[in-house]
Amino acid sequence: MAVSGDSMAAEGRGTARDVVADGLRRRIAQGELRVGQQIPTQAELGEQFSAPRGAVRRALELLENEGLIKRARQGTPAEVVQRVPDHPDPDADAGDASVGRRHQPRTAGLELTDRVARAFRSPHVRIDAYCASGETLASALAGPVVAVTAGEQRPLSLRVRILLPDPDNALALPQVVGDPQDSRPRARLREVTEHIWGSLRHSLRMLEVRELVPEVRVEARKVSITPTQRVFVLNGEEVLTGHYQVLPRRVELSRDPMEIYDMLGLDGILFRHTAVPGDQVTEAYVEQTKLWFDSLWDTIARPMEP
Repeated sequence: MAVSGDSMAAEGRGTARDVVADGLRRRIAQGELRVGQQIPTQAELGEQFSAPRGAVRRALELLENEGLIKRARQGTPAEVVQRVPDHPDPDADAGDASVGRRHQPRTAGLELTDRVARAFRSPHVRIDAYCASGETLASALAGPVVAVTAGEQRPLSLRVRILLPDPDNALALPQVVGDPQDSRPRARLREVTEHIWGSLRHSLRMLEVRELVPEVRVEARKVSITPTQRVFVLNGEEVLTGHYQVLPRRVELSRDPMEIYDMLGLDGILFRHTAVPGDQVTEAYVEQTKLWFDSLWDTIARPMEP
């Protein structure tokens, strides 16, 4: 499910690096990688997180600067030298709404990766996503795909639906600073989303082809709406939401360096809303989000071309 370095930057510079760094921090915090243990090689990390080699290298540099790992000579995997504090139990708020316990908000890459991995514990995995490019979701699905391939998890069915902005129609973002009529940012968005979607679809469908998951259904549709937030519905019982920031960034359009306004969000926070049985507020929020997603999917959304 690897994507190019350029496409990984669709939601902000350094996002692939942050996905790898957040994922390794989580493994260290939860004891999956212990002090004195070698982490996977750069090639293995690139495969696990669908990240280019350069992003993996920058992630390791970041963790080394934080004092979590120590890189040895070239060709030898880095070693964990310090454990980070555990994250609060991500499920602590579920079923305990009366006490008012809440999870600590986390960056989009880390939160979605963790919650998608937990969603795969269900025999029937259902993921609905409304987002700018699908990049963060593709990265979050990399780990479960590896786990299923290794036989560590075996869901009976998997359904993924993704709603993406339609670059063939007028969108507020992305746009060239000072020239919102320039269509090149939308053409670039089309190239990025089609690449990510094609790679994601292939990786998930191969789980069915290889008879690892009996039933796999992966669909993407596009809507003529500029997303200012992203929404993920996991197994119909949990919603993750977060805002995109509109920020200027420099990109290359038709070989010309240009400054555009774009939707950036991997460094932002995802907020979790879990339907707690008996809690009318949480149950209603999740149910209304599902109805909202279905209303877009069933009306104005158009299928992505294969």
